[in-house]
Amino acid sequence: MTKILLAAFLTLLTFGFSAAQPAKSRLPLAAAEWLIKRTIKERASSFKLELIPRDDGKDVFELAATGGTVTIGGSGALALSRGFYHYLRYACNSQITWSGAHLALPGRLPDFPKTRVVSPYLYRQYFNVCTFGYSTVWWDWKRWEREIDWMALHGISMPLALTGEEVVWRKVWQSMGISGSDLDAYFTGPAFLPWHRMGNVNKHGGPIPRGWIEGQASLQKKILARMRALGMTPVVPAFSGFVPGPLKRLHPEARVHDIGAWGGFPKEYGTHMLSPASPLFREIGKQFITEYRKTFGTDHYYLADSFNDPEVPVSDTARYRELAQLGEAVYSSITSGDPEGTWVMQGGLFHSDRGFWDKASARALLSRVPNDRMIILDLDNELFHGWKEQEGFYGKQWIYSLIHNFGGNTPLTGNLDFTASDPVAALRSPDRGRLAGMGLAPEGIENNDVLYELTTDMSWSDEPIPVDRWLEGYARSRYGSLPEGIRKAWALLATSAYSRGATSIRHGFQMRPRRTVQGNVDVSPAFGDAVRLFLSCSDSLRGSALYTGDAIELAAQFLGGAVDDRLRNAIRAHDAGMPGLRDTLAGEAFRLMNGIDALLNCRKDRRLEGWIADARGWGVTGADSALYEENARLQVTVWGGPLLFDYASKMWSGLVRDFYAGRWKRFFELLRSTPRGAAVQSEELVAWEEAWTKQRTLSPPTTIDDPLRAAREMIETASRADPRR
Repeated sequence: MTKILLAAFLTLLTFGFSAAQPAKSRLPLAAAEWLIKRTIKERASSFKLELIPRDDGKDVFELAATGGTVTIGGSGALALSRGFYHYLRYACNSQITWSGAHLALPGRLPDFPKTRVVSPYLYRQYFNVCTFGYSTVWWDWKRWEREIDWMALHGISMPLALTGEEVVWRKVWQSMGISGSDLDAYFTGPAFLPWHRMGNVNKHGGPIPRGWIEGQASLQKKILARMRALGMTPVVPAFSGFVPGPLKRLHPEARVHDIGAWGGFPKEYGTHMLSPASPLFREIGKQFITEYRKTFGTDHYYLADSFNDPEVPVSDTARYRELAQLGEAVYSSITSGDPEGTWVMQGGLFHSDRGFWDKASARALLSRVPNDRMIILDLDNELFHGWKEQEGFYGKQWIYSLIHNFGGNTPLTGNLDFTASDPVAALRSPDRGRLAGMGLAPEGIENNDVLYELTTDMSWSDEPIPVDRWLEGYARSRYGSLPEGIRKAWALLATSAYSRGATSIRHGFQMRPRRTVQGNVDVSPAFGDAVRLFLSCSDSLRGSALYTGDAIELAAQFLGGAVDDRLRNAIRAHDAGMPGLRDTLAGEAFRLMNGIDALLNCRKDRRLEGWIADARGWGVTGADSALYEENARLQVTVWGGPLLFDYASKMWSGLVRDFYAGRWKRFFELLRSTPRGAAVQSEELVAWEEAWTKQRTLSPPTTIDDPLRAAREMIETASRADPRR
C-alpha cells in the first residue's frame, strides 16, 4: 500500500494540483486531463471535467457541449476518459485505433446534447495471457503508453498485467536453491514466455538474457503506475504450480508431476507441476506474492491457471474431495501472500477438456473458495458459453468474454451481429448467475479495429446495437465522411468477412505447402464486391490515412484469394502433365505475392522488419539481439515443435515475399522432381523454414508511390483471370 500511495503522490507531481480541490480528489481528474492533453494537445483547454457519483456501483459519465466548451462528468478517470472519447466519436466524427487516428476537431467544438451513459458491468477486462507473446512482447514504454491511453479511451478497467514477472520468479527460485544455470534451461525466450508461464513449455528459444528480465521489470513499474493513475485495476500473476525440474531433487518430499512434452516438443522441453496438495505449494505461492508486492505493489487481483492443459492430479476414488482441496490450495496460496487477494481464473479449461470437467467436477473445484474472492473469465463465448453449461459458475463472479483472435492472425474476420447482441442476451438471462463484467481476450491485437470498437462499445451498453446504423457511424468517424460506396461496402463486409468467427484464420499460401491449397479467409464474391466498392471511393477519400490503410488490407485479402487459386491450379497442371502451365500459374502466384507484399509495405504496422527491429532493440549485446530476432522469426513462422507451425502467421510485408513466397518456390522446385501424384517431402520444407529463422537479413521490398491506384490495378488484373468470377 505504501508503494501505491507513493505512486499516487508522484502522479500528482506530474499532473499538477488544484488549489480548489483536495489533493486526493484531484487524482482522477488530473489523470483524465493529462490523457486529454496527450490526445488533442492545446485543444484540451476546451474540456471541463468533474467527478460524479457512481450509478449503483457502476461507472458512469455525463457530457454536454455548448458554446465551444465541453463539460464531462465521470465517476472516475476511466469514465471521464470514455466520456471524452464518446464526444470525439459522436460529436467530432473522430476515432482512435491501433491502425491510426482520425482527429478532426473543428475550430469551434460542436454543441452536443446532454448524454448520460452507465456501464452495466463492474469490470471491463482486457488481454489474454497469449497477447503478451503474440503482440506486446517487444513493446517499449512509448508503445505501452499509447496502449494504456487506448484502454482508457475505450473504458477498460481490468487489464491483465503480466509483463516482467520473471524478475520475481528468479528471486524465488534462487532462494530455494535452484542455480542460475538451471534457470537458464528453465525460462523460455521472450516470445514464448506466456506458454512457459502457463506450464506448456520450458527452455524453447532461451536462455533468457538477464538484461531482458531487468528491462521488463523496469517497464512493468511504468505500466502499473500509469494503469493505476487512470483508475484501472491490474490483474497480476500468482503461482499456478509450475516449477523447475530441479525442485524435485531439492524437495523429494514434494509431489511433482512430470507433465511431459506439449505441442510435440522434445522431452527436454517438458514442464513440471507441483501438486496443490503439497504444503510447499502454499509456501511458494506466499513467497512469490510477498516478493511481487515488494517489487510492484498490488491491487489484490491475481491470475492463477493451474489446470488449463495439464492432467488434473486427482484419483478416481476421491475425485471431488481432491478437486475441492486443489481449489482451496490455489486460493490459500494467494491469500497467504495477500489476505485481501482475489483469485482470477481463465475458464477455458471447462471447454478444452469437457470430458473431465462435468458439473460436479467444476462445482467441487470452486466449492471452498469464497464467492466474493474469485472471478472466472469465461473467455470464448463465440465458441462456448461456459456460464450456461456450468450454471453461472456456482455463485462465483464471472466475466463474459470474447477472444476473436487466435495467434495474432491479421486477416479481416469476426461476427459483428453476434458481438452486438450476445453480451446483452447474457445480461438478460435469468441463468446468468453473478455476471460481473465484460471482457476482451484476443490472443493477438492490432488487427480488425472494427471488432474492437464495437466490443468496447458493448461494454458500455445494456441494449443490443443495430449493426447497420453503427457501421455508418463507425465509417464516418474513421474516414471523415460517408460516401455511398463506403456505406454499401461496409454493409457487404458485414454479410461476408464480418459475418462469422473463425479460429486460426489464414490464406492457403500462408500454410506449409502441400498438394491441397485451402485457406479459411473470406474471399467470397460478396467480399470481392465490397472491396471494389470500397476502392471506388479512393478519389474522394485519398486524404484519409485510415481509409488508405483499410484499402490496402482489403485489397491484400482479395489478392490472397487469387494467390491460392493460382497455386491450386498450378498443382493441378503438374498432375495433369502440363509443366508449362504449371510454371506459368506459379509465376502468376509469385507476382501476386510480391504485389501483396508491396501494398502491405505501405503500412508501417504491417512490416516484418518492424517486428524484428523492435525485438533487436531490447538487446544489450549483439548476442542478445540475435537471440531476440530468432525468437521473433520463430514465433510468426514455425513457432516450435512439429505441430504449431504457421499458428501465429501474419499478413506482413517481408513475411509474404521472403517466407511464404520463398517457401512456395522451394515447394515447386521439389515438385518438378516429384512424380505426378506423389507427395513432396515435408522434411525438405521444414529444413528450409528452420534455415530461414536463423537468417539475419530481409530482401528489399518493392516500393509503391500510390497504393490506392496500385490496389485497383492489381485487383482488376487478378480478376480478369480469376476463375471464381
